[in-house]
Amino acid sequence: PVFTPEDVEKRLRLVHLGVVPKLGKDETPAQAALDLRSGFAEAYRSLRTSLQFSTESGVPITLVVTSTVPGEGKTTTAKVLARNFALLGKRVLLIDADLRNPSLHRAFDLDNSIGLSNCLSGAAKPGQCIHRIEQAGLSVLPSGPLPPNPAELLAGPRMVSLLAQASERFDQIIIDAPPVLGLADAPILGNLAKGTLLVV
Repeated sequence: PVFTPEDVEKRLRLVHLGVVPKLGKDETPAQAALDLRSGFAEAYRSLRTSLQFSTESGVPITLVVTSTVPGEGKTTTAKVLARNFALLGKRVLLIDADLRNPSLHRAFDLDNSIGLSNCLSGAAKPGQCIHRIEQAGLSVLPSGPLPPNPAELLAGPRMVSLLAQASERFDQIIIDAPPVLGLADAPILGNLAKGTLLVV
């Protein structure tokens, strides 16, 4: 079992960038993030700062957020980081690339009838699928309908094109990917992005 950040570093041979405290039973991530003085909110601000110093050029413009298995907090991390970067004045695009078990549309109360899967299948253009969130600077591309072939869609040329176009319009692109174990999706996305954040 993993007990400490040092255990993670030894086993994965990766640098740990931050630690987020576990919430109480009656507290949701959304509630905790709203309290800017909470340990939860402060931990994510610290993570944002660590990411800013993670490479010589700062935060990788395209950042995949994944985990080993479901339930480790990758979607919460992607969402809170996106909001935090938007608060810095960055134009941020948050993409729900979990085409198997998406949840960002629920988190932001968005229509998910059109989204990333439509863009990757050629049925829609990205501009038709991106939602501007009330918070200045933050936009969300939900997953869209669940396709029968997620890995094939993500590995196709339209995903490369979408990220290239988004890089011209946005300062930061955060991709909420499926968990790594047993699926090809996260490694495919990690190969397309400039950086990958693993939530343990």
